[in-house]
Amino acid sequence: MPIITPTALLERNKKYAESHQGFPIIAEAVANGGVFEATLVPTCVDFRVNPDHFLRTKPEDQILVARNPAGRVVPAFLQEVMLFEAFLGLTSVVVIHHTDCGASHFKDDDIRKFHKDRLPDHSEIDHMVFGAFDNLEQSVRDDIHILKTSPYIPKKLADNCHGFVYDIKTGLLTPVEYETHV
Repeated sequence: MPIITPTALLERNKKYAESHQGFPIIAEAVANGGVFEATLVPTCVDFRVNPDHFLRTKPEDQILVARNPAGRVVPAFLQEVMLFEAFLGLTSVVVIHHTDCGASHFKDDDIRKFHKDRLPDHSEIDHMVFGAFDNLEQSVRDDIHILKTSPYIPKKLADNCHGFVYDIKTGLLTPVEYETHV
């Protein structure tokens, strides 16, 4: 597979910009009565997982995609939720993990060992969490649990958190049931 260079990406962008239809800026949208009721979709950075394609989103759908390794709900993601909630009025969070995720093939201990071998004087690596998991559906449940129990997430948003597994072979989403921990 050829490597896509920054120059090639710039050329693609120039071609895209030839027919790009600009969007109103936020201030214009608000001044015209626009209401933001966005859905936030955390998912993996894996290039095979593109929610804009498999969800067939359009800008007017107000879907925000937040990507990180394994699509995990990590502390930085909670800060993103807080930011978007303050300025955009989030209505829901849809956690999507996927089959054949690299985070299911490696363990946090293996990742820590790799980096400790390379950087033996950095003991902070011993405490780093990289989001690896053993059970795909359970990883979705764990992330939904974080969202539903976080003191930073408003109840109305926590009640609208949903989880799915995206199958990279079939393209289908499968809901993951979440039961409240009592």
